[in-house]
Amino acid sequence: MQERESQPTERVGPTKGYTPMQAISIRSVQALIRSLEGLGAAVNLRQFPSAVFSALGEIIEGGVFSLVTVNLKTGEVVRETNHNVLMLLETNNRIVEMAGSRSSPMVRPDAKGLGRLTDCSSQWQTEQTAHDGDSFVAVGVRRQTMVTLDITGYLASVSVYRDTAVSDEEAMLLSLAAPHLALAHRNLQRLESLREAANQVVPGPEDLQRVGLTPREAEVLHWVMKGKQDGAIAAILKISVRTVHHHMAHILRKLQSESRASAGYEAMLKLKELGRHPQAV
Repeated sequence: MQERESQPTERVGPTKGYTPMQAISIRSVQALIRSLEGLGAAVNLRQFPSAVFSALGEIIEGGVFSLVTVNLKTGEVVRETNHNVLMLLETNNRIVEMAGSRSSPMVRPDAKGLGRLTDCSSQWQTEQTAHDGDSFVAVGVRRQTMVTLDITGYLASVSVYRDTAVSDEEAMLLSLAAPHLALAHRNLQRLESLREAANQVVPGPEDLQRVGLTPREAEVLHWVMKGKQDGAIAAILKISVRTVHHHMAHILRKLQSESRASAGYEAMLKLKELGRHPQAV
């Protein structure tokens, strides 16, 4: 029986000779910007994996991407892969089965950034598992690069699988993208929490003025929390979309928020701190 070559895993980071300040090409910077802009396409956590895979596709060519999240509170493990044709249906099913048996790679709580497969659970032994021979090697994928995502309440990581090693530049782009992927997940968590709260109560403009917003800013945020898009808000308030954007910029600054979702979340927290129950509208 022919001996199978073990699957190498790329070590990317300071040990490979580059620093975070190493220059990257203008073209790659533009690709990174496009990838980050695309993260906004996800409007809920179910759409998050697809947005991540689309973003990674802008900066890394020819890869099979995998996203693993472990909810530390519930223990729920979610593993998603992109729709790359290399990831055969039976391969994906095997991965899911192995995740259930705790044989798939799990990020240790102290693992950060880009790293080796040895930064994963010791239960993951690529050379000794059927996963290596029957799954990735079988479809021509021999190298894995993993980056952790800093998401409170979760162990999370994104992996890139392909037959060739990622370049130093691709590794740097992946490192630069990782904090934005984590931020997008956190914002979607907040948005879903806000939606759950909105099913019970959405503060009216008068309530929102109590957190330091002007009457018009309060109206804009109220409709944002109701799930309205900028065009619809402009029509309701009889103002231009550009004016809506102007008010949103002020709202984000006042509430020290980085997104519409987190602005609504912060407003609800501030109202709670004030000890006043917002009136449903």
